[in-house]
Amino acid sequence: MNVRHRGLAIWHNTAIVSFAVIAIAVTWTVINSGFVTSEVVKDVVGVSITDSEKRIQILGKITAGADVSNNQITVTATPIGTTTIVDTSPKNMKIAYKIIKDGSHEITHNGIYSGALYRESFNSLNAALDAAKKEGLITANPLNYEKPDTTVAFLYWVINQNFDQNIDENEIVNIVIVYSDSERPAANEYFKMEVIENGKILLEVEKSIPNITGSIIGFGGKVRSGS
Repeated sequence: MNVRHRGLAIWHNTAIVSFAVIAIAVTWTVINSGFVTSEVVKDVVGVSITDSEKRIQILGKITAGADVSNNQITVTATPIGTTTIVDTSPKNMKIAYKIIKDGSHEITHNGIYSGALYRESFNSLNAALDAAKKEGLITANPLNYEKPDTTVAFLYWVINQNFDQNIDENEIVNIVIVYSDSERPAANEYFKMEVIENGKILLEVEKSIPNITGSIIGFGGKVRSGS
């Protein structure tokens, strides 16, 4: 994972330490679906809030659920944090997605974001998917072997301090993308995700899907932060 660094402000060290302490407190929580919170946030101490100029950062590894028999990714969870307040309401935020399948066929969606589960926090991706389905943010939970018709993104909080639609400092949020049955990324295919606010890219992630060797996989990616 390549992240550009522009230097740290001295005053920001206290925020890093506070965030790391909070993250460590949830490191050993086991997620019922097989995703482990330690896999999502175990790199927080080394990666968290390392540049005060960046509004959104990836905290740790991108994790994916996979259909091994069909060599496909069904859902991804990308843990993020912020150095300032970010409004996650759908009127303010967009998530765009692109995949190049079979080396040539391109699928692009400029607006797959449906909303956020901000009224509570979740230690389980499976629980968050069930809640998102209940709230109407998604139509199917792929971890329950359901096959959605459309590709959709939503957010849920792992560490939630204010229980509002804003991502605040010292909070951890997962960007979840649930892939439609016909658009599921396969090994070696190109994947790109952008988080956009008022036309400006806050976060851009590019990745070639790794070999799918199990139902749960972790991978990094090339990251470019925006404003």
